[in-house]
Amino acid sequence: MDTRSQHLLFDAVCERDFTAADIEHIKDVIEKNLTVVSKIEHKFTPHGETIVFILAESHFSLHTYPENRFISLDIYVCNMETDLKKIVNEISKVVPFEKVDQRFLSRGKIGTPVTSNNLNLIYLVTVITACCSILYELLLAQALSTTMGNTALRYNTTIGLYIAAMGFGALLYKKFVKRDVLEEFVKYELLLSLVGGSAPVLALVFDYAFNNIAKSSGVPYFSNWIQMPLFTLNHVLIVVIGFLSGLELPLLIDMGKKFDKRKGSYVLAYDYFGTLIGAILFPIMILPQLHIFTIGYVVSAMNILVALFVMIKLKIDNNKYKLFIAIMLIGWALLIFNSDTVNEMIIQKFYFGGQP
Repeated sequence: MDTRSQHLLFDAVCERDFTAADIEHIKDVIEKNLTVVSKIEHKFTPHGETIVFILAESHFSLHTYPENRFISLDIYVCNMETDLKKIVNEISKVVPFEKVDQRFLSRGKIGTPVTSNNLNLIYLVTVITACCSILYELLLAQALSTTMGNTALRYNTTIGLYIAAMGFGALLYKKFVKRDVLEEFVKYELLLSLVGGSAPVLALVFDYAFNNIAKSSGVPYFSNWIQMPLFTLNHVLIVVIGFLSGLELPLLIDMGKKFDKRKGSYVLAYDYFGTLIGAILFPIMILPQLHIFTIGYVVSAMNILVALFVMIKLKIDNNKYKLFIAIMLIGWALLIFNSDTVNEMIIQKFYFGGQP
């Protein structure tokens, strides 16, 4: 038997005094979304009331303190498919709250043996995302060696900065990740896809822009006035990708621990393995076959597909992220299928068109 359950603790201060209609609305929302078996209601003297519903899913309770315009709701359901956020939103549409303190808790996990399927999913996702992250950096190193020269220096600097930025990401993980780890993982996959896939093109655009600045201002292109800000912008891209990857790894570890506290930390080993795969495949198989811009589109699409896969498999319900995934997946797919034309346009405009 599955002992997992959801628990909502909701405290709020209303903008105005409660009315009987407000209480009836809350009761109607509960009865519409959940199965009420029995009801108990008690009014206090001189004011206030407590309402308890026994549900087929478990229980619901409501307590009011009219003199403070304060209300407290407690909803505990054993059905993991029930959307408690939807219930809160329906209540908030009619009852205007001034202050809200709500907590959505997952209960009963320790009572249900966890199958290895979800943990294996996290391991697979870790390998793919680690592979994608190192590919973004290798792509950027290759692009920078084209625009800035000195290939050995670009690769060494890129990898060094990437690892350092990953460390900062891991260090600041708790400051940036404060919500549900599954939803946060999807968010950072979307950001990585956007920044990582566009980074090689942005490196070329930056070079083109500073070429034009040098021409229009009369400042030599290879002077420090041009090269220092160009160097900074290019390496900010490296740091951003590394920082996001540094947030991604602790997220994956926490996701693994969510399903098995003992084996969740194994995620680190799979991350190293994924990095190795990307580092080997890039020079041997990927770079000789595809243009660096096209590789960026493909790797970004992989990140988006991973986010979609996680949302489906782990039943993450977030319409905003679903919309972003759809838009970005269509965008990357169009770029992949029209990559020859798009890449030629980019090169003609920003490379040959930007030569000093």
